[in-house]
Amino acid sequence: MIGLFKIFDAHVHFYSNSYFRFLVRQKTNRLDINTELKNLATKGRIEIPGEDPALLAKRWIEVIDKWKIERLLVFSSIPGDEDAVVKAVAAFPTRLTGFFAVDPNSNLLLSNAEKRLKQENLRGILLYPSLYHINIADPWLDPLFKLCEEANAVVYVQFGRLIIKPREFVGLQTTINEECTDPKDLIPVAKKYPKLRFVIPNFGAGRFEETLEVGKACPNVYVDTAGSNSWMNDHPAKPDLRAVFQKFLAALGAGRILFGSDSGMFPRGYRYDIVDNQTKLIQEMRVPLVDAKKIFYENAASLVDR
Repeated sequence: MIGLFKIFDAHVHFYSNSYFRFLVRQKTNRLDINTELKNLATKGRIEIPGEDPALLAKRWIEVIDKWKIERLLVFSSIPGDEDAVVKAVAAFPTRLTGFFAVDPNSNLLLSNAEKRLKQENLRGILLYPSLYHINIADPWLDPLFKLCEEANAVVYVQFGRLIIKPREFVGLQTTINEECTDPKDLIPVAKKYPKLRFVIPNFGAGRFEETLEVGKACPNVYVDTAGSNSWMNDHPAKPDLRAVFQKFLAALGAGRILFGSDSGMFPRGYRYDIVDNQTKLIQEMRVPLVDAKKIFYENAASLVDR
């Protein structure tokens, strides 16, 4: 607990050893895997964790214990790396809740998602429409959404700017489809599946007004506050974080905003500065304590706890 708030961080990337191996294998004309991993670590000034996901999970628990963080929602951030998060959650089931990124174009999409959600108790999925060049409203995704609805799972959907630092460190070009970056595309989907809960990370990552519009139209759409929100620097309105919070509190209410740090790589580890900045801002804004508790803990818990 930090001050008066318990913290459930709803946006942490679980960058396992296998995550980096999956990433490196996407390179063409690559060197051997171990050499590529060493080069990646040097270029990014990051640590490549050992092969046991449970040990990486233990390290995360030790870090968040230091900062008095209660729980983390951890993402398997590349399709194929679900086992790492499954093992991490199994090691610390009361502290870690697992989600996994999916490749919506995979022929194994449904069978894998059913296994992860129904047999292995992962609690939701992470979609990158612009990265995989598929609109969130594409009918191809309907069976996936129906499965998530059956499993009482949560769907994170990344819109707006997409910056994936590990891909940059590996030397992989990230080619996105700009036509798939608009949060408003989620409106017909959220209305079609009213029992399914959707989360738009990073306040829409630059698609600020559009995300507000989605939130107003769809009561089953949430946002998270994750990371530094550097998109504000390039936004035409140049909002500060106070203005962003004010707009979303007015449009969605405190019950549909989730705190997130967007932590991931070591040695930086947990981004406590994000927690510190956002808890102080909420207090300075005189957000009622009952609402602050929702943002920093209760909303995330209500989404993922069965």
